[in-house]
Amino acid sequence: MNSPVDVSCLCGKCDNCVILNHSLCNAGSAEAMAQLNRISHRRSYPRGSIIQAQGEPGDLVGNVVKGVVKLSSMSVNGDGHIVGLLFPSDFFGRLFSDESRFSYEAATDVTLCAINRLAFERFLADHPAVEHELHKAKLDELDAVREWAAITNGHTTMQRVSTLIYVFSRRSENQLPKRGANEAPIIHIPLGRSDIADFLGTTPETLSRNIQILARSGIIRIMDSRHFELLDVAELIRCSGEAREDLNRIAAI
Repeated sequence: MNSPVDVSCLCGKCDNCVILNHSLCNAGSAEAMAQLNRISHRRSYPRGSIIQAQGEPGDLVGNVVKGVVKLSSMSVNGDGHIVGLLFPSDFFGRLFSDESRFSYEAATDVTLCAINRLAFERFLADHPAVEHELHKAKLDELDAVREWAAITNGHTTMQRVSTLIYVFSRRSENQLPKRGANEAPIIHIPLGRSDIADFLGTTPETLSRNIQILARSGIIRIMDSRHFELLDVAELIRCSGEAREDLNRIAAI
């Protein structure tokens, strides 16, 4: 595991945590929060660093506070594939397992609220309300993964691209400064084109063509390779082939 560039105790700082009302910590009592403060630490990782590698001891769990974490799986022949993305307030790591099933990589600069896995397992045993919230969150995540699998298997490339851009647009709401009421929202794209193409099961060239079609249609405006302006959300939803409610579940909002 790569060493983080910064480690500082979160004790006494949970009240000011930017994800408190969006994470499992929100379910904790005052006593639970005090205990969580004692066992949690803030860790920062620069973009591209490995937080936890596949096959390593899975001794770290917690919440993403800032940035995006990329989950990858390495096949027996050495090919790596992106299997998921974690955004602020998402839970990372694998409980009740001694080994990490996936590789966790910082897709952007990342800040984590990190906890030793064994300590957190003991914490959950003491605080069933938090454990219940965690189970619910993981079941919601499982539903979103299944819906995403249905989309990638049965939809066109344009539908997959539109769906992912919509997901990024919802998740960008918690990462970028709020814009004025008359300004179009900005979408932050945390991955490069090759990574997005891998995640969608297409090629970078096909991905770029579809993005250009969305831009020429006036649905998005390309600001740079990492930021789009969303001009027509209703048309983006139509291009996805999904209902807004289904897209929101996939985005796990």
